[in-house]
Amino acid sequence: MLDASQRRNYTSFFDACKRIPVEEGVKGLWSGAVPTMTRAMALNGTLFASYEEIKERVFAMTGSTSFSWYSASFCAGGLAAFTSLPFDNAKTKL
Repeated sequence: MLDASQRRNYTSFFDACKRIPVEEGVKGLWSGAVPTMTRAMALNGTLFASYEEIKERVFAMTGSTSFSWYSASFCAGGLAAFTSLPFDNAKTKL
């Protein structure tokens, strides 16, 4: 998406690992770490908390262990994706 003059044109992962410290400094290797960690915290916090809560409530209503696992996984995955989407969008734009 960048202009040809602004593209980095890395040939491989190893080329990027070699060129980034030389061109941007060692700190350049960690330039996307904070947005990535923020997204991961939102995703994992929502996923783990909602999974357990939904699983317990569905099991209390149905008494089925298998159904509570599947429905909790489905709902928790959707909630986690919904919660982390703004962070993912911001991370991509940064």
